[in-house]
Amino acid sequence: MHGTGNGAGHEGNLYYMSTLRRLILCTALLIAFILLGAQALGMLAAHRYLNTQLAQQGQAGASALAWALSHDAGGTQDKTRLADDLFGAGLYSLVRIAAANGDTVVERRNPPADAPAQARDWRDSWLTMAAPVATRPIVSADGRPLGSVTVQADSRLARDTLWQGGVRVIGLVLAAGVFWTLFAVNLLRWIEARTSRDICERVRALAPGGDPTPGHACELAGVDQALVDAQRKVAATVQEQSARIESLQSEISRDAVTRLPNRKYFIDHFRLALADQAPDAGGHVLLFRQRDLAQINRHLSRAFTDQWLRSASDRLRKLVDGSGGPTAVLARIGGSDFALLMPRTSAPQAGLLAERVRRELRSLRVPMDKRGWCRWALAMAAYAPGDNMSDTLARLDHALMCAESADDDQIAPASQAADSTRIGEYSWHDALSTALEQHRFSLSVQPLADVSGDLLHHEASLTLHDAAGADPVPASIFMPPAVRLGLSAECDIQAIRLGLDWLYTHTDALTVHLSRASLAQAAFLSRLERMLADRPALTARLIVEVDAAALVEHGAEMRQLCHIVTQAGGRVGLSRLSQQFGAMEHLHEYPLSYVKLCGGFITGILHSPGSQHLAATVVATAVSLNMAVYAEDVPDAATRDILEKIGIRAIRGAVVNFARAHDLAPDQQWVPS
Repeated sequence: MHGTGNGAGHEGNLYYMSTLRRLILCTALLIAFILLGAQALGMLAAHRYLNTQLAQQGQAGASALAWALSHDAGGTQDKTRLADDLFGAGLYSLVRIAAANGDTVVERRNPPADAPAQARDWRDSWLTMAAPVATRPIVSADGRPLGSVTVQADSRLARDTLWQGGVRVIGLVLAAGVFWTLFAVNLLRWIEARTSRDICERVRALAPGGDPTPGHACELAGVDQALVDAQRKVAATVQEQSARIESLQSEISRDAVTRLPNRKYFIDHFRLALADQAPDAGGHVLLFRQRDLAQINRHLSRAFTDQWLRSASDRLRKLVDGSGGPTAVLARIGGSDFALLMPRTSAPQAGLLAERVRRELRSLRVPMDKRGWCRWALAMAAYAPGDNMSDTLARLDHALMCAESADDDQIAPASQAADSTRIGEYSWHDALSTALEQHRFSLSVQPLADVSGDLLHHEASLTLHDAAGADPVPASIFMPPAVRLGLSAECDIQAIRLGLDWLYTHTDALTVHLSRASLAQAAFLSRLERMLADRPALTARLIVEVDAAALVEHGAEMRQLCHIVTQAGGRVGLSRLSQQFGAMEHLHEYPLSYVKLCGGFITGILHSPGSQHLAATVVATAVSLNMAVYAEDVPDAATRDILEKIGIRAIRGAVVNFARAHDLAPDQQWVPS
């Protein structure tokens, strides 16, 4: 460890200093390159300038000599004197005067033509100065040619001048380079000393019990040991921070109470599952909600509720781990909402696991004040790669609303078909609020006949017109969201108003179904009483129908409803008794006109003697109370025969229709709002 710390410390220090030296060296080379480049460019410019000056000097000398000879009538001696004067100035390397026939009269050259060959100056190879030869004609005053003058400037003076200037600049650059080198060396030494001192002080401060007080001496052994200790301390700190980061990541992706993955974690994994392009990709999602969590929090302590949720989550997690495989994700996506993602599962596999979850949830229920046990609602949807996640979750949410409306813990399948089930809760709120404001509701009216074919009454179902030209949305789709959003009472008021309008134009009786959730809203019954009081002539043919569960859950409100309707002259019916047989013990307390049996109880009664005896008991009880018994969802003629023998008065089903089409078909199928 000691060697490791020493090597690491020196390696970092040397790397830092090596980088600094490289930086200074590169800076020096860059400056030198700039200076030398500037010098080269300057010498090139001076070279071009001097060449131009030499050419101009030669031309000027030739012109001056030609002019002098043209105006001089002297003889050969005068020409020689003029040539010597011009050549003697030292500015020309060649002066030649030729006669008209081209013979040379006078020639002065430097060096002389007959001089022995001399060694070539090496500077000529570096600084080539080529002075051009200038020739001018000699013309007499009368225009007669007398000869010519040839002059060439001496380039040696220009070359020497250029060379001396370059040497001076290079000398200056070298002197600056020497100064820069000395400065850089001293700077490096100062930086190295300062860096070493700072490193020593910081390492001593990091070491356990170290003294950060600066000192002039910094022993290498102490620094090495301090580096080792600092390395250990940093490693421990990094490990601690890594553990903290993992803990924070876990906190971000998990629910604080149940320790299940939260909504963000679920959404991320669901998005990955939808993007999976494997051949066996696709799967199912189970969404389930604790419907009474708010009441549990109110009636039981918060600590008990949290402990119950943790215990339930642990049991569900063990169930999913044992049956769902490693890819299944159980998450808490909201306060009372949970989700189970089952990637790459077939419908039978997903259905089996969902049923096990349903049974486990049933065993985890806690007792409530009125209902006996808390309630769970479950919905399941299949998904395929490329499906829209928002649409899938919206379908699940709507199926969950339907499960809540059904008031049992059976798993509601999410439909793939209806577009109206793909909108979320907020979109439902907007659609329902707009429909209520603009009265975009209507009634779908169907006749109900007894077993002999005689008309009993008509039954109305509220429908919603969401968009112009679109198919109307039945109540089975929009009423579950209306119940959750607290708008069921407003929708039922619309149904009563439309029913009274229908009664005004018809002579038959009409049944209007009300949601039991509306009974719990304070102002609903008073509004209903005012509406019936305003139109007393029509209420005698009005039948208000409520689910049988209302007798168990809202007994006081149900008594008030019966009082309001019967006082106005109307009647009250009870539907879905077969889904709440607990209401049988309360039938004698209410003035009911009829009760209905429906659902799985009716579809399976043909092969269930127990169900047949139970239905006969219901008929006997109803007859003793002066009530009729109707049956819905009758699947076939054999079931119809059984129900007739039992004493059911009216029967309706998919293949059973006792209405005479030509007599009972309504003349107004839709009653617009």
